[in-house]
Amino acid sequence: MQSELYSQALDAIYQGFAEPDGLPRALDSIRRLMGAEGATFEVIDTAARRPVAFHSSGVASAEGDDYLAHFAPRNPRLPVALSQQHAGLCWDYQVMDESAMNRDPFYAEFLPRAGLRYFLSAVLEQSPQRLVAFTLQRTPRQGHVGKAEIALMRRLTPHLQRAYAMRSRLVTAYGTDAGTSALDLLKDGVALLGPKGEIVYLNSSLQTISAESGVFRIDQRGIHFGSADLRSRYALALGAAMHAGGSADADAAVDFMAPRGDGLPPCTISLRPLRQRWPQSDRPDAAVMMLVHDPLRDSAAARLLQQLHGLTQAEAQLACALATGMTAVEYAAHRGVKVTTVYTHLKRTREKTGWRSVAELTRRVHEISIGLRTE
Repeated sequence: MQSELYSQALDAIYQGFAEPDGLPRALDSIRRLMGAEGATFEVIDTAARRPVAFHSSGVASAEGDDYLAHFAPRNPRLPVALSQQHAGLCWDYQVMDESAMNRDPFYAEFLPRAGLRYFLSAVLEQSPQRLVAFTLQRTPRQGHVGKAEIALMRRLTPHLQRAYAMRSRLVTAYGTDAGTSALDLLKDGVALLGPKGEIVYLNSSLQTISAESGVFRIDQRGIHFGSADLRSRYALALGAAMHAGGSADADAAVDFMAPRGDGLPPCTISLRPLRQRWPQSDRPDAAVMMLVHDPLRDSAAARLLQQLHGLTQAEAQLACALATGMTAVEYAAHRGVKVTTVYTHLKRTREKTGWRSVAELTRRVHEISIGLRTE
């Protein structure tokens, strides 16, 4: 059960930080995993010692407003956090003991109104300009955090840092020079398209997927699919994304599967309107973002398998490939390795995970797979 909650939390972290309005869902998932009453994400101006961005889960909005208006500058946890190193953890007894808490306005006045008392936080970014922190909030009954909670937070912190860094890069990249765009760091293919489907920007992963899959080709005029059926689906999806907010049929056409000619697992194509989800930038000609997920490329699910079960990269990639329906023989041919090598990796994967069959492997990989959201 703990393993499932952990994988769900990682899923929520990467999905939530990738979406403009997804942070509360990510915070809620971590809060449930850790058994905390609340969770907050703050970006703090270190000079003013005030939050410039604040998101929460399990904390009443009125309490959040009161905190921002009156108690944020008086938070005794802040000076300790500002002195921490990148990825550092902090909890109550590093700040003050119970006697000091009872005398402190933040602990004695503000927290009781919210039914809170204790905390556990992680620094996601520390610079002269800002502090970015994730904090779990606990009630008096839940008590001070123990070794298990601290250890679990240490496991989660690198994922929170990566997800936050990805969020920052995506926001920065949208509107920066394509040659240095942080979208090139993504494994999924990404293209920014103009009103007529022309290419405004594409990342290196999309070019690789185009070359390896053979599903579509790219030129300056746009994306060109090989079959008439896929060309029709793409035209419908592009039109629906351009006129988002229309009928349910139009919304359903925004995502579709693109089969390969060689029978290997299909790619997922997803088109999203930019102006409804991201702020205006210096790329006013970009109207739609196209995302292409190739299940045969290194994925977030593979990283989760390595984290949860101690698989090697080769073993995790094999598990993800088999979960798409690919056979061991097909995978060996795709990777250019011997079939006996693939079976050896599969044997070790079963030993490490306890999964007895490919069917069970497929089910478990699907449960933890991040993939593309279709919402």
